[in-house]
Amino acid sequence: MGSEITDNRYTDQQYWEKYYKAKRINTERITKVVGLYDVYWEKLIHACKKKPETIIEIGAYPGRYLAYLASKYKLQPTSLDFNSDVNAIKSVFKSFNIDNFDCIQADFLEHQTNLKYDLVISVGFIEHFENFDEVMDKHCKYLSETGAMLIMIPNMRYVKKWYAQLLDSQNLKIHNLKSMKLKNFKDFADRNNLELKTLTYFGGFPFNVHQNLNFWQRMLFKTSRSVFKILNPLIEKYPNRYLSSSIISIYTRR
Repeated sequence: MGSEITDNRYTDQQYWEKYYKAKRINTERITKVVGLYDVYWEKLIHACKKKPETIIEIGAYPGRYLAYLASKYKLQPTSLDFNSDVNAIKSVFKSFNIDNFDCIQADFLEHQTNLKYDLVISVGFIEHFENFDEVMDKHCKYLSETGAMLIMIPNMRYVKKWYAQLLDSQNLKIHNLKSMKLKNFKDFADRNNLELKTLTYFGGFPFNVHQNLNFWQRMLFKTSRSVFKILNPLIEKYPNRYLSSSIISIYTRR
């Protein structure tokens, strides 16, 4: 696969450049947010058959996850993203004191590689495509024989879908809810002769929204936020398909 993958994505370059334009680098904030997944970063590292040295993130912009992991585990990072503002990614690397890195400014659907990486991560990427299964399959082209791969996406089915229809409809439209089934991740492993090491729901209910709200929507949002701030510690302890915010999967080659 490569350039022959059908381009039927739900978003484009302009959308993501606008989305991240006003976001500022805050290493403390990045460490706090990305560090929430530390138990799974550890699982990813230990899934490798040898000590990892290199890492690539597919759809990396603005580089927060990649910079955090490269800094924490002393890895040489490579970002792959079609966003034209490569300097933003470089700035995140520099904020984590990372000098040895590579930035590939290219469309993943068209990019071809002969390089393999010890770690491949993809966070919030595949769910923006209609043909998410083909996009997932192409991730394998970047994975070394001894490496490990993590794919994480939001879980926007069930309660989150109803919530988003009321308060976050524009954001809901750019996500392919068909990708958010655990069976897809199992099928991906089977198709590509991968060993599925971890497959789980993660996190509390994601009550934040991405659009302006009218008066009644604000009232509902404030009520929901108050309720889930109380319930989320319990949801985080018992992650499930109905309320948890994310799906996390980890793979190695068989």
